[in-house]
Amino acid sequence: MLAGSEGVLGPVGDKPTVIALIGVNGSGKTTTCAKLAWRLKQDAASVTIGACDTFRAAANEQLKVWCDRLDLELIASQHGADSAAVAFDAMAAAKARGRDYVLLDTAGRLHTKSNLMDELAKVRRVLQKHDPSAPHHSWLVIDGSHGSNAIEQAKEFHRAFGLTGLVVTKLDGTARGGALVGIYRQLKLPVYFLGFGEQPEDLQPYTVDNYVKAVFGLES
Repeated sequence: MLAGSEGVLGPVGDKPTVIALIGVNGSGKTTTCAKLAWRLKQDAASVTIGACDTFRAAANEQLKVWCDRLDLELIASQHGADSAAVAFDAMAAAKARGRDYVLLDTAGRLHTKSNLMDELAKVRRVLQKHDPSAPHHSWLVIDGSHGSNAIEQAKEFHRAFGLTGLVVTKLDGTARGGALVGIYRQLKLPVYFLGFGEQPEDLQPYTVDNYVKAVFGLES
């Protein structure tokens, strides 16, 4: 059922490798971005974060708090700025400094709003001025407590942006995360990380075993 679903993260081509985190509001993109940067840093990789969620007033502040706490490099602009311009600046800074990764925290958006989906396409076009293959990874961050709606989200985001993987968050507490099975069955998108809590170390690499244990309390 989930055979082949384990994504393996590694550098892609010339540095930096660009990972865009996308999804709806409240899915956990901002905290996931900071936790992922911290995890990469623990693995001796250098990381630049681009605060591309310029629509939500609190987003930059939330990300800045995380980056200050975890000693992470952040490229940001003022509220209401062009998110594609922030992405461009983050990648330019990462290239100039020889960073291994650029992580882009994009604005939460409803998959049914075409103007917001168009903004994602603009981010991609701008990144490709630096590197025609960027972003190298486009991951949908989904709330593990959502059901069939998460499958529809994934379909629409995949159609608009070309997803390359998934991160499933909020698998702590009563969240079940069963939508992952449906998404993988329909779209065959690999899963890279699972989020179990609020601490940086609570973002764990995805394996079928730890997913099955988290969701069903069973051995795979």
